[in-house]
Amino acid sequence: GSSGAVFAYRYFFDSLVKTVGPLDFKMMLAESFDTKDDQTFSIAINPNANWTDGKPVTAYDVEFTLNLIANPATITTQRSAIFALDGLNEKGMLPEGQEKLSSVKVIDDKHLEIKTASPVDPNLIYERFSDVLIVPKHVLENVDPAQLNQNPFWRNPNVTSGAYKFVKYENKAYVELAANADYYRGAPKIEKVFIKIMPAANIVAQLQSGELDMNAAQGTGTIPAAEWKTVKTFANLKTSEEQTRRYNSIEINTERFPDKKVRQALAYAIDRQMIVDQLMPEAGELQDGPYANSHPYHDKNVKSYGYDPEKAKQLLAEAGFDMKKQIELIVPTGDRTREMAGNIIQQNLQAIGLKVKQTNYDFPTTVSYLIKGEFDLTLSSFGSIMDPDGPATVYRSTAALNDMRFKNARVDELFNLGMKETDKDTRFKLYSELQNLIQEEVPLITIYSEFNLMALSKDVQGKGGVVDGMHYDVNEWSR
Repeated sequence: GSSGAVFAYRYFFDSLVKTVGPLDFKMMLAESFDTKDDQTFSIAINPNANWTDGKPVTAYDVEFTLNLIANPATITTQRSAIFALDGLNEKGMLPEGQEKLSSVKVIDDKHLEIKTASPVDPNLIYERFSDVLIVPKHVLENVDPAQLNQNPFWRNPNVTSGAYKFVKYENKAYVELAANADYYRGAPKIEKVFIKIMPAANIVAQLQSGELDMNAAQGTGTIPAAEWKTVKTFANLKTSEEQTRRYNSIEINTERFPDKKVRQALAYAIDRQMIVDQLMPEAGELQDGPYANSHPYHDKNVKSYGYDPEKAKQLLAEAGFDMKKQIELIVPTGDRTREMAGNIIQQNLQAIGLKVKQTNYDFPTTVSYLIKGEFDLTLSSFGSIMDPDGPATVYRSTAALNDMRFKNARVDELFNLGMKETDKDTRFKLYSELQNLIQEEVPLITIYSEFNLMALSKDVQGKGGVVDGMHYDVNEWSR
């Protein structure tokens, strides 16, 4: 999938800065990335950073990359990364008839300035820019942006800036990489790297046999939660788990379930703790509210829904809910843990007398029903960036991912206030009120968050598949 491709590209292309931990940022292609004032940033590119064809990485490459992301013709998932730049329309793109962002200004080959539309917390810029991989202007400048993602360059990226160079891609089997001896942050110690593409089931066997030295964790390379306890017993591995900022939840179509008592009843009816204990022993945790437990803005006392089937029945009775009404629960296929969670949720809801039928679609089909609003309840997952504005993409009444059709004026207002507030404590209070209000209104029921599960061969000195900054110092790994 695409997350697998991005994982590989991070070896070939560097970002300006890299998030290596919560609110911990290190320089990569940028030698410095500083605030000039609260809306302007000065960026100096590392003087030794070159492309593998010998040409220097310049401010023009950065300008080219940012304009490419902002171009409405480009097919990209990166627009949320540049959202704060001045001169974008409400969709995060260049307005009709404009080719370049006036907010990105090249000063000379190795220096540029960027300007944001309004004052922002610099950490938000650094975190978002961590995801922007800089591409070579001199290779791609004549490509039509609309055709960019079909360009042969992505299948054979032969001009790169990262620690490793692309050697070849063996269809659906592996990607072969070789050390970039001229890497500006120091030649990698490990000469060859192979990224294998395989089903999760095979990962465990090959870690045990030593054919694999590590798993990529996060997303595509994750170890099945049910097998984690076994993997931890393998003598040849170092294992660790870390909290993530992703969680699984049940989206509720609030147009079909407009009474919050009914939505609260559904939340009380589900034995969330049992789902965690049975399906992900030592590999996951309960999740309450829009901020994952590891998030610095998560309110530890946020309203939570314990398992209380009697209370659920009482709330349904108070709301005068028609118990004969058939409810459809959509459970997307392709994630074993989520499929099993779907079965438990269906049984929990049936146990309080609701008529619930489960429907299974692949993920793209599920998304199409969510977008059209043609659903009752759907199991899905969300992630959040470190900045507390992250959930605005889900809960704002105008948000792109607000499949629940949730509209709450105070929630919108709190997002606006939080974005403008620079004082940390005041900001925390705003987001605390926000998450408690969302939990009270329960447009979606948060259930569990799986840990990022990492296994690394004992003879490799490296970092393993951490969520933040795994590729940061890959040139220093050794064995």
